[in-house]
Amino acid sequence: MNDVTIFNSIKTDKLGAQIGRQLMRAIVDGRFQVGERLPSEHELASTFNRSRIAVRDALSGLAARGIITVRQGQGSTINPISMWNTLDPEVFVVVYGDKAFDQLLEMRQIVEPESAFLAAQRITDEQVEKLRPLSVLNEDDTVDQHVERDTSFHLEIARAAQNGVLLTMISSISILLRESRSCTFAVPGEISRGHKWHQTILAAIEARDAQAARIAMHGHLDQVGQALDKWRIEHEDNRMAF
Repeated sequence: MNDVTIFNSIKTDKLGAQIGRQLMRAIVDGRFQVGERLPSEHELASTFNRSRIAVRDALSGLAARGIITVRQGQGSTINPISMWNTLDPEVFVVVYGDKAFDQLLEMRQIVEPESAFLAAQRITDEQVEKLRPLSVLNEDDTVDQHVERDTSFHLEIARAAQNGVLLTMISSISILLRESRSCTFAVPGEISRGHKWHQTILAAIEARDAQAARIAMHGHLDQVGQALDKWRIEHEDNRMAF
């Protein structure tokens, strides 16, 4: 049986989530192998010095993400990564580590400029009116408000492209995008930079200039990449800690 002393004692709130995070990291690090059973609820509760209820909550969260399979009377078994829900932001970041946000940005650089290109060709006047207020990033708003407005702005562009598959794909990663945006908007000056790029994108789409919209989105995503680099430098000690 594995040495469960690899875990740290949990001392703060959201116990189930924290226990689950430590277990997930231990699994990704290879402390437990595919098909292997985790220690029992009783053993884990003793290790973390917490109740079996908290441990059960942690295991339920891991099962919901596809990381483990829990069978009554048989314990919890590690599933292969192919069964994990890697669209879950915590799972995605733990699995891909330092490459997580870079891979997300790379996908955006492939998809979103073409989304803006199509939107400029197909957007309706009503959609332009809806897009306009979403393009604004006020300095006085909170980071969470910026994240929500930015997410809505890019989703509305995808919607204006009038391609259901494209919209579904971008919508499916909205949680990951929110995680990335919460980092970039925490960097000083990025709210203002993001606002300026939003206005440039909006102007191109409103003018129905598809090529200008594509170029503007490329420029915006370059700005996002630079912001992520700054965020990593500023958070070197606890990078990727969620």
